[in-house]
Amino acid sequence: MKLTILGSAAAEAVPALWCECEVCAYARQHGGKDVRRRTAYRIDTDTLVDFGPDAFWQTVAFGVDLTRIDRVFFTHAHSDHCNPVDLSWRQPGFSRVTRNLTLFGSRPTCDLLERFLAEKSHSSLAELHCDFRLLSPGDRVTDGNLEITAIPATHAVELDPLNFLFRRGGRTLLIANDTGFWKPEAFDLLRDRTIDAAVIDTTMALNFAEHDQGHMGVAAMVRFRDELRRRGLLAADARVIANHFSHNGNTIHERLVEYFAPHAIEVGFDGMELEV
Repeated sequence: MKLTILGSAAAEAVPALWCECEVCAYARQHGGKDVRRRTAYRIDTDTLVDFGPDAFWQTVAFGVDLTRIDRVFFTHAHSDHCNPVDLSWRQPGFSRVTRNLTLFGSRPTCDLLERFLAEKSHSSLAELHCDFRLLSPGDRVTDGNLEITAIPATHAVELDPLNFLFRRGGRTLLIANDTGFWKPEAFDLLRDRTIDAAVIDTTMALNFAEHDQGHMGVAAMVRFRDELRRRGLLAADARVIANHFSHNGNTIHERLVEYFAPHAIEVGFDGMELEV
């Protein structure tokens, strides 16, 4: 599998539109890896994980051809991860669409999409050539040659948020952003799997290093990685990437790299590519 990080920021992006903090000022001045779109991913050329408000910018910047996408996995229904507005442009009169798109996620995400389409665009998922497959924690499903395990995240529990384990071609990828430290039963869901690469929430970053509820800081993220390792879930050569950063956590890229280097953890950035 090939993973492309299409975005590496939390809800406000970096630089946040109205923010005067040091991190946002630095990002405006220096650009590069310190400019962060809202978090989303592409797996190979046919799968997206989350589809947020930066979708157009991401497709242009990183050469994402949405006409080749077969499926989108939604972690949860927060607006930085679920963008019904840009999904609605699939409807007749705005786009010529013949290719079906399968959407995966929990019931609150499906409800949000259906409600928006009915109220705002007077259309339906069916009119957009979309099918929605509901996922619950612990579900293991297959779509094409992609195997998926749904894992309960500890984040905005009223939205039934999910993390995902993907397996294709004998390789396994964990995407675990928008979560605090998992409960034991979430780790137990993967006890028969070996993770070859993991992308893990580090929203609270350096300023709130030990935070582990709803999101994680840098120290909590290292503990999370270590728990995966202690349970024998990480391959010996697994790559681990910190991602999903809020500017409020002090997320200047070089500072994060400096912190994580002794832990053999990489720092995600927009456009980062990873062969799993």
